[in-house]
Amino acid sequence: MDNLIQLLNEKDLWSVAEGENEGTPFLLRFRPHLNEFIETKRYNERLTIVFPYDSDDDSLMPTDEETELLSDIEDALVEVLEKDVQAVLAFVYTGQNQKEWHWYSTDISETGRRLNDALSNFGKLPLELSAEDDPDWIEYNSVLEGADDSEYEDSEDE
Repeated sequence: MDNLIQLLNEKDLWSVAEGENEGTPFLLRFRPHLNEFIETKRYNERLTIVFPYDSDDDSLMPTDEETELLSDIEDALVEVLEKDVQAVLAFVYTGQNQKEWHWYSTDISETGRRLNDALSNFGKLPLELSAEDDPDWIEYNSVLEGADDSEYEDSEDE
């Protein structure tokens, strides 16, 4: 488990892909190096957290104010869910008037409890949650395959 914590804390790398969906831009951030998590066979459930927003232009991207709130939400979730790698954030989609965080979890009930704790200081948020079994990380692998077909850039997480 320590090697997984080290992977996220010291060797974390995110890649970014940009594209268009139905004529509007989207951003997809993902961690291309999560094979060690997959190999544990412990992260079998995927939690998707969706935050719908109303863009103020035709791009359907969040406003600067919403972007700041979404960043604060993500930081709070990462701090609580990844501190002991109970869950790992695999990829994040932004576009089409929503932001989606896709987490892989060792125990979806525990992740839910921690999620409530992490977001308790934000007041009521319009979050939509869904969970499904994904022991083979099919959704994550489809993100990687899609990124292989397009240009993307790597960036060190700060």
